[in-house]
Amino acid sequence: MNRMLQRTWATARVFLFSLLMASCGGGVETGGTGPTGGAYVEGPITGFGSIIVGGVRFDDSSASIDDADGRGRDALRLGVRVEVRSGPIATDGSGARSATADRVRIASDLVGPVTAVGPGGTLVQVLGQSVVVTAATVIDGVAGGSAALVVGDLVEVHGFVRPDAVFDAYVATRIEKRGDAPTSFRVRGVVRDLAGTTLRVGSQPFDLGATPPPAGVANGVFVRLTVGTQQVNGRWPVSAIALESRRVDDRDEAEVEGVITSLASITRFTVNGIEVDASAASFEPGMGGVLLGARVKVRGTSRGGVLVASRVELRDDDDPFDNDGFDLRDRIENLNTAAKTFRVRGVTVFYGTVPPPRYDNGSETNLRETACVRVRATLSADRTRVEATRIEFNDSCR
Repeated sequence: MNRMLQRTWATARVFLFSLLMASCGGGVETGGTGPTGGAYVEGPITGFGSIIVGGVRFDDSSASIDDADGRGRDALRLGVRVEVRSGPIATDGSGARSATADRVRIASDLVGPVTAVGPGGTLVQVLGQSVVVTAATVIDGVAGGSAALVVGDLVEVHGFVRPDAVFDAYVATRIEKRGDAPTSFRVRGVVRDLAGTTLRVGSQPFDLGATPPPAGVANGVFVRLTVGTQQVNGRWPVSAIALESRRVDDRDEAEVEGVITSLASITRFTVNGIEVDASAASFEPGMGGVLLGARVKVRGTSRGGVLVASRVELRDDDDPFDNDGFDLRDRIENLNTAAKTFRVRGVTVFYGTVPPPRYDNGSETNLRETACVRVRATLSADRTRVEATRIEFNDSCR
């Protein structure tokens, strides 16, 4: 990992340790193999039209949406980590890649209250779990960004689990403030210190009550926990536990962006808990080796639940999109010419930058409600909106 990431994670560990001292006194669940064909892509949403994941534009108009809260297509937002199953990926003459999705699974990591906020909001705790906020973390529903979060705010966190010898942490791709009042919270993570009916995820102990863990639950595996809203005797009470079998159906194309969660060798490791065989893969020049906790993008095929890699690329937490930024395509809504903002698919776009964005097939005077646009943008400094670098007017919104 680069020096910035090392400093960020070292700071996170110090922050978490100090909090602990002060306080003393759904994954790929279907598993198995299936018919060969089509694609599987996992990563955060970086654009719309319909949704863009891993640089692939997926038509999700006929796809089933699998979400723990029963939400539909409206829950597909920037930074949300999803698992997409689709037909074959096509590449056009310009190199753009597209496919038709048949299933999109929303895979958040944490739903619960903010329990601590570090200086500047770059480190927060949610349900006691350490969450690293980077320059590329989308913040929704919090005016002022993560620095404005306060203890007790109910949030949903999307991102990646980063393993560590002391405490696992979460690198957030999206933090959204929730307005509801759930009767339970959720945690997705790696089992540690399993003993009888107790276990640890990240820094927090959990209690299964009198019910022993189901078959397959062991140290090092991913689980999804439904927990009570109050700790009992210093532990979060678990009302439901689901094993996340991180096996991908057989697909001709498989792409996973995430974190190396275990490392047997430089050619055999797991990403987000999915086993990777990189024995025949090419590695990005200058990658500097495979490290536990490194953020990578792996491309290849999947066979027998294993992602057989053809290429492994290094990603940066602060710039996970390789400088491509966000790509939004849809109709303009809520145009505010005084504030120089509008919304596309629920995303606030600021077009008053200096220098102004580049306009294609029109100019700023052509901005109007319901106009079909394609917006290329970067995340604002407070991470609560995007800033347009290019606005293209089109006859169609698809």
